[in-house]
Amino acid sequence: MIPDTIQKFVQELKRRRVFRGIIVYGASTLVLFEAATNLANFFGRDKPPTWFVVLLGAGFIVSLWFSWIYDITPGGIVKTETVSEKQVAIPRKDVRTYQTTTFICILLIIGLVSYNILDNYRAKQIIALDKTVAVLPFHDPSLSPSQTRTYEFIGQELTSCLTKVKDYKVIPWEDCRAYQRRDKKSTEIGRELEACILLQWKPFETEQNRHLSIELIAAQDADLIWSSSYPINGSWAEEVRRLSSKISKKITRQLRIYLSPQERALIDEQQSSAQASLYASLGNAYTQDAWKQAYTGTAGHDEKKNELTDSISFSIAIKYFTDAIEEDPSYAEAYANRAKAKLMGIRAKVFDKSVLEESLEDINRAIELNPDLPEADVAMGFYYFYGIEQLSLAAVQFEKACELRPENTEYIFYRSKIYAALGNWREAQVLSNRVMEANPQNALYYSNLGLTFAYVDEYSKAIQCQDRAIYLFPRWSAPYINKAYTQAFRGDIADARNTVLDAEIQTGFAFPRLLAELDLYEGKFTSAASRIDQANNQEYKKLEEIPGDEFLVQAKIYFHAGSTGLAKRYYNQAIEFFNEQVELNPEDPSLCSKLALAYAGLGNDKLANELADKAYMLGKKNFNAVDFPFVLRNLVLTYTLADDNENALHTLHELLETRSLFTLEFMKTDPDLKPLLSDPGFKNVNP
Repeated sequence: MIPDTIQKFVQELKRRRVFRGIIVYGASTLVLFEAATNLANFFGRDKPPTWFVVLLGAGFIVSLWFSWIYDITPGGIVKTETVSEKQVAIPRKDVRTYQTTTFICILLIIGLVSYNILDNYRAKQIIALDKTVAVLPFHDPSLSPSQTRTYEFIGQELTSCLTKVKDYKVIPWEDCRAYQRRDKKSTEIGRELEACILLQWKPFETEQNRHLSIELIAAQDADLIWSSSYPINGSWAEEVRRLSSKISKKITRQLRIYLSPQERALIDEQQSSAQASLYASLGNAYTQDAWKQAYTGTAGHDEKKNELTDSISFSIAIKYFTDAIEEDPSYAEAYANRAKAKLMGIRAKVFDKSVLEESLEDINRAIELNPDLPEADVAMGFYYFYGIEQLSLAAVQFEKACELRPENTEYIFYRSKIYAALGNWREAQVLSNRVMEANPQNALYYSNLGLTFAYVDEYSKAIQCQDRAIYLFPRWSAPYINKAYTQAFRGDIADARNTVLDAEIQTGFAFPRLLAELDLYEGKFTSAASRIDQANNQEYKKLEEIPGDEFLVQAKIYFHAGSTGLAKRYYNQAIEFFNEQVELNPEDPSLCSKLALAYAGLGNDKLANELADKAYMLGKKNFNAVDFPFVLRNLVLTYTLADDNENALHTLHELLETRSLFTLEFMKTDPDLKPLLSDPGFKNVNP
């Protein structure tokens, strides 16, 4: 039995509606706390401040005191009267009101508690997700190329905003762009990109309205995390620029990531106008396509070969950067990337070095506008690397860029290439591995790492990397060629031939010159000449870096096949070509060595030896660990053809002591070196 005193006290609490006050205050506290938590999250905090929690606790005491002394009635707040024991009974109407209020408050509490339980469960699931995000491209085959490029701006903007959040690991846009024409499920794309979160977007455009649909998806099971739609009232460029920061901040809240004030400011920062950014985006897209086209024969936005030539694609990119600068003369990044496009064009052999001066002007202007711009350091690195070939200075520039953007794999990639050119193969290998691990679906990085392994005599790993690149991008010719040459230089001519034949099937390109070379190394001169004849009599897609190389190969094949007249014809064409190139690039040891080889083929031994000596001096002066072995090989051939076995043997010995792709087994297969093999001094040459 409950003592009468307690019963009376409880009865008094009911009369004074203290229990109702407790329930109402408890429900209100839950609502306030939930609102405060959401507000704190909005401003980058994971929970409300301590003082707010203390205030809510103190408010409970005040609520008890208030409920005991006062009551809230239809007539306002009144003081509760003290009554005698007989007056304690509560009217039936008040009881019903009390019960109803209590019931509603209990339901409210149950609802809030249930919501918090479910929300916390969902939050734990989301927090557990790895924050590797991929922004997938949008593709509609009915769109024009200009529309497609404009829409690409959306993906770039969203990717750019998300990269400003330190808790994200954002897959580079160029890697995601490869899935533009995708027929794969989200789960498969996520697995290939090693991304746990996918951001899909889709523009809708009708005569009545336009809007942008956004979906955030968990890649593992394709579950929808969040979706929203945003109206587009102005131009796509202006609206996307306005919305990208809003969307990015919304995504961070959905993924339970709390932005620091610095990150929020960085996301909101807009250094250029929307139209200028759109032009720059188009310029970057055309630069990347031209770069890919130069080395793969395909453009990034089209599965077929781009109808534009490399030079036109680079020129269009430069025009868009110029448009961006005219729109916003203070757009530092546009100046830097315009210079970068020109310097890439030099490397791709579509521009000569006459553009160097204007490239340097653009770089200096970019630095003047923004001294801490990493893109300017990258452009200057290209200037030293591809422009004036000052490798040590190029390395410094890319090191600066990597310090500013340590997670940018493109910067790390070019830094690895510079280290390779400097002969720092181990560091190049370490950086290449970093790039590959961060971009496991990028065929370019695998192929580059394969070449690095080949230079450090890790043959099996070199082949594995090229095979992986082929698997990722079976239509790209470069890994097949790299693999074939790696096999041939190791003496596996038959395997190299199989690789080339497989490349023809998979890529749709013909490789008659390369197959003819392999025939040549096997002593099949008639077959080699036949392949060259076939290539000359029909159109085929030429993938050689420069036509002069083709002239030298054709001359060599025809000479050993007994067609001396044709051999002289192609040696003369090679001389004409390389003379023009050497005049434009007098400090290039590779061009000089090829010109020397052409003169040696024609029997002009004196001039051939003079040019060979010059090429060697230039190679030592402008040393490049990747290119110099090819210069040495050309010099071995030149000295042999010029009957200078002493210099030929000396140079061959130096070549074999240098880290390169060349082996003694391969050199023995070259028919031009047959006279050298019978020289007594050849026995002293050690690999």
